[in-house]
Amino acid sequence: MNNIINHNMENAKDIMSNKIISVESDTTGLDIAKLMNKNRVGSIIITKNQKPVGIITERDLISKIISQNQKASDFKAAEIMSLPLVVISPSTPIDEIAEKMIFNKIRHVAVLDGNETVGIITVSDFVKHFHSILSSDQSYNKKLYQDLIEDWEYWAY
Repeated sequence: MNNIINHNMENAKDIMSNKIISVESDTTGLDIAKLMNKNRVGSIIITKNQKPVGIITERDLISKIISQNQKASDFKAAEIMSLPLVVISPSTPIDEIAEKMIFNKIRHVAVLDGNETVGIITVSDFVKHFHSILSSDQSYNKKLYQDLIEDWEYWAY
């Protein structure tokens, strides 16, 4: 099987990170920031009754707490989290994931198998994936992913 076919058939499970940190919605912003720092992650999935309901990213902490000169310990996750949580399944094709991220102007999507969070896909995961494709000689793949990279400014902020 050649590289063009392999890359076109890749799904969420092929590029997702299995390192998922999640906390309940009543966790304080300070505890969330400490967890993010300790685990070296840029986002945490927020759950209610152990079901994923939202996400808190570094950007959420900056825009909703730090830039407002607020104390993180005064806020619960439910007050900080971004909604709705954008989710995909492990079998979602990567081109659909990219389209969903671009359309929603987000940098993180949760991968759910039923109600269980099994992974997360971030912009960094796509960068790693792009690198592996762009380093190959497949001009089709280069064109496909260079088009996505050109859209970076649109969906990065």
